Amino acid sequence: MGVPFLPVRGILGSAYLAVNPRFRVMADPFSGEELVAVQALTPDVTLIHAARGDSQGNILIPRVSDWRLAVTASVKVIATVEEFVAGPLQDQPEWRLIPAIWLTALVHCPGGAAPTGYPGYYPQDEAHLALYLESTRKAAFARYLQDHVWGSAG
Repeated sequence: MGVPFLPVRGILGSAYLAVNPRFRVMADPFSGEELVAVQALTPDVTLIHAARGDSQGNILIPRVSDWRLAVTASVKVIATVEEFVAGPLQDQPEWRLIPAIWLTALVHCPGGAAPTGYPGYYPQDEAHLALYLESTRKAAFARYLQDHVWGSAG
């Protein structure tokens, strides 16, 4: 959106104001109503996995996702995609176009959302997610990384 903050109502009266310096109480300049100004985040890098990418560097994401906000807020965006198409891609009823101008890099990476699922491509892997959640202690997580990220297991 390109704005430094957004005013919100829901945070007033919560403990968030005491613990987060990015939240500040302000008066609505039109009505005088008390609101909270939430400072915008600007991530250095956002990683996103998309359905399709084209040769011009555009991608399609599910229309119901919030990824567009993360992409437009970030300094750099690396997108992985399930498939490349000849293109050019266009908005579709179920898919939203993210134009190449917002992307820093585009990588073909089928299955890149695993073990979570990707709409229209594959479901989430419940057994693998359960294994991941079980590895919450440092030693167990190191073993998980070796077996499923750095090692040969897929």
